[in-house]
Amino acid sequence: MKDKKNDLYRVERFSVEQLHKLQFSIRENSVAINGLPQNADEVYQKRGWLIVFLLAYDDLLWQRWDYWTTILEKGTIEGSGPIPKINWVHKAESKSIATMKMLTECLNHHEANMDLFADWLLWGLAATDVMPRISKKLNQHFYQVFDLFLILDNPTDYLSDLLCDQTGKGYKQGLGYYPTPMDISVFMTEIVRGDQDPEALKKLTVMDSCVGCGAMLLPASNYFLRAYAQDISLIATKLCRIQMYFYAPWYAIPGENIKGFNQNAEPLSLVLSPNTKLAAAGQLAFSF
Repeated sequence: MKDKKNDLYRVERFSVEQLHKLQFSIRENSVAINGLPQNADEVYQKRGWLIVFLLAYDDLLWQRWDYWTTILEKGTIEGSGPIPKINWVHKAESKSIATMKMLTECLNHHEANMDLFADWLLWGLAATDVMPRISKKLNQHFYQVFDLFLILDNPTDYLSDLLCDQTGKGYKQGLGYYPTPMDISVFMTEIVRGDQDPEALKKLTVMDSCVGCGAMLLPASNYFLRAYAQDISLIATKLCRIQMYFYAPWYAIPGENIKGFNQNAEPLSLVLSPNTKLAAAGQLAFSF
């Protein structure tokens, strides 16, 4: 068991200085919520407790939240430098499989479903003011099983696969959720970006008229800092927002009146053949 954990976390790849900084960041960030929860019950009083770990883990692995918060502080994307890119893992890789197994285990509880899990994550990420209405036993289960580091360390579109898997087991069968495979999403994003200058791409806006859980937005976040999206499914948009917190902070918290974007250019569609009938049929629309 210990060897398996060592293989998953690979702590030896980090320097002592990096690990000390990680611990310091967690302690420093936890001040905002009056300290980390000491047990599962305290999660109810610690809105945003997962953000503490998210910021620290991201600083260790990708530096995306630091990049975006600096832009928010300056109020402009000008002079921000290259977007820190995420290397998306293939879902057949052992570490990705282990991460998906962890997420599946989160829902392996007789009270658990996608809605309750999403609400629990949104509360932990301070993405909602509504405390999750779940039992203490289910909260304890989520608290013990969920592993944010694995998600950050092995990035891919996990929540699309999780939702697809759950619909296949009877959750909202009418939803008919069939996500775009991550490899295809990356390929389509490469087509959209073409050979344009990275600095020019940062100033453009992309749109996804059928966003689902964000399969197209994730690879797009390597090149574009602003996006618009919509979907007919409330649970899909919740999961999409969660994944933007995980991997694309500029879509999760877009800020207001950020300067430097090209206001005159038409948004680039990430969907090569958008279903305009669905897009006009009262879908849940939002912007990043």
